[in-house]
This record gives sequence, C-alpha cells and structure tokens, in this order.
Amino acid sequence: MGLFDSFRSEVTPNFNPQQAIMTIVIAAVMSDGEVADEEVARIRSMCLLSPIFASNSHDQDLALIRQAINANGQMGKQAISKAAEVLLPELRETAFAFACDMVLADGIVGHSEETFLNSLMSQLGISENAGRGLVWATLVRNRNLYR
Repeated sequence: MGLFDSFRSEVTPNFNPQQAIMTIVIAAVMSDGEVADEEVARIRSMCLLSPIFASNSHDQDLALIRQAINANGQMGKQAISKAAEVLLPELRETAFAFACDMVLADGIVGHSEETFLNSLMSQLGISENAGRGLVWATLVRNRNLYR
C-alpha cells in the first residue's frame, strides 16, 4: 500500500450521470495525448445539442469539463470504471457514442485512440455488435468529402 492510497480513496468523486459521461468524453479526447481544436468544438456542440446537457448554462458545462479533466488526471483509467458504475446501460452506449465522436472529430484514428475505444467498449459492457454499430454511425456522420 502506497503512502497516499488511503487519502485517494477518501477523495474519490461520486459521479452523477452528466459528470460520468463527461469524464468518459474527456478521457476520449485525451486518449491520443493531444486536444485538437476540432475536439474542443465537438465538446461544445455535444453540450449544446444533447438533451443530457441541455439544461446547463455555459458555466455549468465548463465546470463539468473541469471536473472531468481533474477526475481523469487524479484517477487515471479508474475514472472510467467509476463513471460507468453510475450509468444505466443505455447511457453507457450514449457515452461510448460521444467518445467515438471525440476520437473521430479530427478525422484521424491513431493506434492509441483505437486501443482506447476497444478498452472503453469493454469497460462499459457494450457488445461488439453494438460497438461496431456505434463506430459505423460515427464514421458516417464524420465523413469529409472535401479532403
């Protein structure tokens, strides 16, 4: 047991569904080690367009994003597991779909992002068929005919 282990368990956040989804989304954004402008724009769009975040003010969205960044920074991969615990299966699929949107926002899926999505699918308990369907739908929505 490490010196700080008992302290970490005392400050482990309790997630509500919004916080849990945003924690997963931010983990996806950070999965390649960079935060692209397209990913930031996609997070803003997600907050504006999703019924999950529709009642939030801009400041509330920013607070959710900050909390998610902190949770991922402090808890690492355990943040996703803790976030998944509070989500209904349907919202786990929603979180995975949002994560796919973030990973594909810049049009490039690197090895680390692909590994992340495979791991996320497993952590969220999403079947391979459902995962493939969500990835396919995301690819279709993110096609760029002008490249």
